[in-house]
Amino acid sequence: MKPEQVGLSSGIGILLASIFFVDVQWPWDSHSGCCYVIPLGLTYWISHLYAPAVVATLCTLLMFVGYDLSPPLVAEHVALTNRTFGAITFGALAFLIVAYRILAQRLSRLTDQLRMEIMERTQDLGRAVSALLAGTRQRNS
Repeated sequence: MKPEQVGLSSGIGILLASIFFVDVQWPWDSHSGCCYVIPLGLTYWISHLYAPAVVATLCTLLMFVGYDLSPPLVAEHVALTNRTFGAITFGALAFLIVAYRILAQRLSRLTDQLRMEIMERTQDLGRAVSALLAGTRQRNS
């Protein structure tokens, strides 16, 4: 793993721990679970393809553990509903990041293939033009 990847991964880990700490300190009705979207969004720049899925799973786990450890303030079903919607959002965001990466890699690969094919055909065309010019010169001589 490259040094900048290690730094980014460490930063994401520190963010997750910090958000979890805040989540545990605040009552159920707080929206600190929304903050988990930040480290999840940062996984876009990690080279490992499935890093968003791993971080989304961690966010979900930390959010529900934080629910158990934080002091209650609102009805339990409201807090659980909010956190369930948060977990669904994490999964959807992770899916979108992974899908985008897969499509970007495929587009890059197809672009490289097209570039190679254009180069080959350009060389073939150059040889055909050279052969035509050579044939024209022979007839004119």
